[in-house]
Amino acid sequence: MPETLYRQVAAALRTQITSGTLRPGAQLPSEPELEKTYRVSRNTVRLALASLANEGLVEARQGRGTFVRERTPFTVLASAEEGAADQSDRDAFNAAVITAGRNPDQSGFRMEVRTASSEVAARLQLDEGALVVVRSLLRMIDGRPWSVQESFYPMDIALGTALMSPADIPSGTISEMARHGHSQVGYRDEILSRMPTQTEAAQLGLGVGVPVLEMFRTAYSADRPIRLTINVYAGDSTQLAYEIGDVATFGIGG
Repeated sequence: MPETLYRQVAAALRTQITSGTLRPGAQLPSEPELEKTYRVSRNTVRLALASLANEGLVEARQGRGTFVRERTPFTVLASAEEGAADQSDRDAFNAAVITAGRNPDQSGFRMEVRTASSEVAARLQLDEGALVVVRSLLRMIDGRPWSVQESFYPMDIALGTALMSPADIPSGTISEMARHGHSQVGYRDEILSRMPTQTEAAQLGLGVGVPVLEMFRTAYSADRPIRLTINVYAGDSTQLAYEIGDVATFGIGG
């Protein structure tokens, strides 16, 4: 049956990709070549390639052919992602990526005032529609989009601070809030996997069928939520890790 044939072709190509025979960035044989190799129709070849694209293993480049996706996972040590108290958010990200031997960058930074959605309001314990300051940006690794980050701050906390500035804060947002009487004492993470919106897929350069990881981090002072950060990560190039307790002596992470 045609369905069985295209699955067989997809399985053969998948094995070549996962075994490293076809390495990231390598071009797959052309459709006519695949027809000849596997003795199948053009439609069967296209179904097989579409199946691999849905898995995020290959991508079609207009006028050039089909290539193995180049996605080297980056491990986020989420339990240490906040950075040092006197370190800017950008410096903390850069340091983590450079330590991993990769090249960091960021773009599209924006600071704006919005009304809180029901989701944001619930986590920050605000009334729906209350004003919040939002700081957002796109982070990249090795020149490829990696995550979209939005941080939400209650207006009464952000007003009169550098959080209202459309620029990176050299001392970091956590330190800036502490300077104005809102010291962070902890946070709660919620992580889910889902399919991206059209906007997210375009921002992160995701192929068809590639999911995202979404992490909600709600930070607290001693008496209230003071920040909500939402990170949307490319699901095929992100690994989240947590280190609880003293495990540094075992050479874990790094």
